[in-house]
Amino acid sequence: MKKKEDYLNIKSSYVKIIFSILLLCIVISIGLTVTLYSLYSQYIEGKFASANQIIFGVNTGILCLLLITIIVLLPIVFMASKKMATPLVEMKKVAIAMSEGDFSIRAKDNYNGEIGQLALTLNQLSTELSKTINALTIEGDLLKQIINSMSDGLLELDVNQNVNLMNKTFQTLFGIDTQIEELERDILKAIYNVSLSAINHSKTRTVTCSFEDKSILISASPIRAEQNSIVGTVLLFRDITEAERLEQTRRDYVANVSHELRSPLTAVKGLIIPLKEGMVKDDDKKKHFYEVIYNEIERLNRLVNDLFELSRLQSRKCPFEINTVDMQKILFDQKDKFEMLAEEKGIKLIVQESDESVLAKGNIDRINQVLAIFIDNALKFADEGSQITLYLKKEKDKALVFVDNTGSFIKHEDLIYVFDRFYKADKIHLEQGAGLGLSIAKEIIMRMNGEVYAKSDNKNETSFSFELELVE
Repeated sequence: MKKKEDYLNIKSSYVKIIFSILLLCIVISIGLTVTLYSLYSQYIEGKFASANQIIFGVNTGILCLLLITIIVLLPIVFMASKKMATPLVEMKKVAIAMSEGDFSIRAKDNYNGEIGQLALTLNQLSTELSKTINALTIEGDLLKQIINSMSDGLLELDVNQNVNLMNKTFQTLFGIDTQIEELERDILKAIYNVSLSAINHSKTRTVTCSFEDKSILISASPIRAEQNSIVGTVLLFRDITEAERLEQTRRDYVANVSHELRSPLTAVKGLIIPLKEGMVKDDDKKKHFYEVIYNEIERLNRLVNDLFELSRLQSRKCPFEINTVDMQKILFDQKDKFEMLAEEKGIKLIVQESDESVLAKGNIDRINQVLAIFIDNALKFADEGSQITLYLKKEKDKALVFVDNTGSFIKHEDLIYVFDRFYKADKIHLEQGAGLGLSIAKEIIMRMNGEVYAKSDNKNETSFSFELELVE
């Protein structure tokens, strides 16, 4: 139920003035009448005995007039005060609601004169404030979402190193909930030191720290106020572990390429010089030197071709034509291709027939290339008397192809690196290749939306496999 306003008891200066003046006039009138009558009553009775009744009648008339005036004026004053107080009460309610953050209440603006203009102005002010606060709220929410969606951690500190802002990425990066004090002492010290350094030097400062197995780059920049005074710092935290690993990989790649190119060139140069100087007279030696030079040039040619092939695959400029491929037929084709070489090395090469046809999505030439790399790799490192087995499996919507061999193994610590460029698990047999074959195989399978795997029992068996999408 709506509360009824008590307009006669309202704290309004206008109403107070009206009632005060009215009461004062009544009190003065009654007081003057009583005073005059008490002072001059005997004189009037003595001198003007005959006029006593007239004066009494006049006084009685005045008192009656005053009573009539009071009776007539009271409702008029009440209506006037109510009419004057109503818009003020409404505007007071609007002002109170605005102070509490509610801008939906409006005052009636259909009053005449300055009261109506005041109500209209108050309503316009409420509307503008509502729009401004809504815009600020939207911008604040948007800014909060942007800060929380940043890939870098963000932390804002004031000049006293108190935290004003912290985004979710920072919390996730360091595994904390809400308080920065939850961090390790070394990390906390590094944060405070770089923040104070940015404030003292008035420019951005950076530092790298280690957290668990990650490398974190911390960048602190001073925050300036309107008077160019520094009021705090904003710190960005970036996980550069992967970037450092890629940089190290790039350096290793350049070093490995340089080494692999230099080795055959050095060998060729070392053999050409004695031939050029006429130091080799024996024809058999010359023939041997030429044969070694030819082999080194072939090795260099294979290396350059492999590098070019890997670069083409990684650039994704050569599209693959994806067709339906009979995987069982491919395995038997590879057996026919490598069976004679396997027999020469005393290695048994077999294919386990699948009970059902296995059709996969892929490029037949590229699949043959991958299998050739896996089988050739197995023939290089498998011992005499061992066995290489090719077989297929179906798993959900994938076709799995395996190349298992006995007589060799890869250490568990080397398994995660075998598909890296120039990586060689067997550091002794450096002449076995440049270490690019498995990298090429991985890129080919990835281009056909598949994955490659390597497993070893760390004793006497190694398995390379890849998966392709089955044809529905």
